[in-house]
Amino acid sequence: MANSTVHDVAASDNPVLKVKGDSKPNSVAGAICNVVRESAGGAPPAVVATGPAAINQAMKAIAIARKYLLEESPAVDLVITPEFEEDIRQSSRVCFRLSRSRPLKSTPTEDDLACKDKTDPYKLAGAMAQRIREGESVACTTKGPVPVLIAVKALALANTYVEEDNLSVSFTVSIIDLENPEIRSDTITSTYLHFAIVSK
Repeated sequence: MANSTVHDVAASDNPVLKVKGDSKPNSVAGAICNVVRESAGGAPPAVVATGPAAINQAMKAIAIARKYLLEESPAVDLVITPEFEEDIRQSSRVCFRLSRSRPLKSTPTEDDLACKDKTDPYKLAGAMAQRIREGESVACTTKGPVPVLIAVKALALANTYVEEDNLSVSFTVSIIDLENPEIRSDTITSTYLHFAIVSK
């Protein structure tokens, strides 16, 4: 829906917002919130992004939109299900399906999984799936476009791994400030994305 307004998107049967690598997360977050407020039944839009930079901006935007919507009355949370449009190994085009939820709490802990540039998404997905099967809470903390893409791939893969257990995986995302172990200072924090898995 190129050149359409947020009102037009909200009025469509299948609202979709497209995020690019240079999209401003605050602007996209505002559009997501407006679609939720204006659409029939308060349905959130799907968010489509291609490539690490766009996916990173999309995740930041959804995290900001969650913050806004959780401050409203009644509070609304957003749960995300990633759908890759081609083979997940090569693809970086993903559609994030958003759904409304009651407010969900997620706090970073020492047990959170981490994701870096060289992390294998299949191994990370395996670690996630094992924790999900054991009924543990699962979260992953990361920053930067490539690690965020790997984390999203791992979340999508984990969903396929637990299907045979009749479980499904979605997640929430939030922006958090943590001390960065790579910066030797107690006063400097870095901004990370925190993915908390919601399994059902």
